[in-house]
Amino acid sequence: MARSTGAAPPPAATTYRVRYALAGTAGVRQTEVTVLPGYSQEDDIPAILAARLTGRPTDARRIVLLEIAEAQGCVTPGARPA
Repeated sequence: MARSTGAAPPPAATTYRVRYALAGTAGVRQTEVTVLPGYSQEDDIPAILAARLTGRPTDARRIVLLEIAEAQGCVTPGARPA
């Protein structure tokens, strides 16, 4: 029988709806980003978006977050965790 360590399980993943602009390009983009406790957090969203767009998380300085909101009850098919 496994012993309980008394530690609470980590919270579930959180999905955010994000509106952002990419420096040097016209237009506003929108996407969803899922963060996993212990792996990523809200502050990592620009680097996550940069990695998706350019393959280089260091390009995060080119991402301008315009709006971020928790996606309530939203399940996105094919959503990739951070």
